[in-house]
Amino acid sequence: MLLHTLLPAALLFSSSVAGLAIPEPSSANSTLFERDLERRSSDGVITTCTKPKTFAMTFDDGPYQYGSTIANYFTKHNVKTTFFVNGNNFDCIYDRADDLIARYKQGHQIASHTWSHPDISTLTDAQLNGQLTFVETALKKILGVKPRFFRPPYGSYNAANLRVLKSRGYKVVTWNFDSLDADGATAAQSIASFKKLEPGFPKTHISLDHETHETTASKIVPTIVPRLIKDGWKLVTVADCLGESPYQSTGTPGKRDKTWTCAGTPAPGAAA
Repeated sequence: MLLHTLLPAALLFSSSVAGLAIPEPSSANSTLFERDLERRSSDGVITTCTKPKTFAMTFDDGPYQYGSTIANYFTKHNVKTTFFVNGNNFDCIYDRADDLIARYKQGHQIASHTWSHPDISTLTDAQLNGQLTFVETALKKILGVKPRFFRPPYGSYNAANLRVLKSRGYKVVTWNFDSLDADGATAAQSIASFKKLEPGFPKTHISLDHETHETTASKIVPTIVPRLIKDGWKLVTVADCLGESPYQSTGTPGKRDKTWTCAGTPAPGAAA
């Protein structure tokens, strides 16, 4: 059975700072990571941008309290980002509706990351369909959109998952750089990892970051965004870096009512 769990580039390299591995050049480990990306590409899974000189920073696991700070910082610098959101993870999506609307109006992309952040490779087709439907329903109510892009939690998926996602019109996105902000890296370590990408300009990147960490919003983003811009990268949404439309459909948002609740839906981490 096809099963992929993406190994972050930083975990494939051997150096350690304060006990945590961070990226350093290593031909063997780099080759291992590149082969994993090639396998994903052959599955139709997107791991990087196709437009020259583009860099898509992406933020998972929200909407959460630090996401608006990130969105506002990108907007201030006239660049865009992508948020892969859950419905019921760190917060209930309906409780962050106004925040999500503000990000959408700023031109940032909103994409799906499942409802409750389970490992989808462990789900049945019915369970995965349920996860997707919950998110689609919420985003239709809040923004009037159906997302085109999906990121599997943990970068984990199997062939059956891909068939379900394709049947529902999704493009599956992982990443080719992980800041490790969700894996214990300090802000300084994540920043150091980003800096190691600079000599590789104009190679394109989709980075994995998380809006659920205060230091990502307060330290990593304000340090890295200006550097990437200065280096010559165009900071854009995932859709823009691929030349694709971000949504399968757009329309009129709904009006808040008693159905705008996470009650009765899968709890964080639960399949159903």
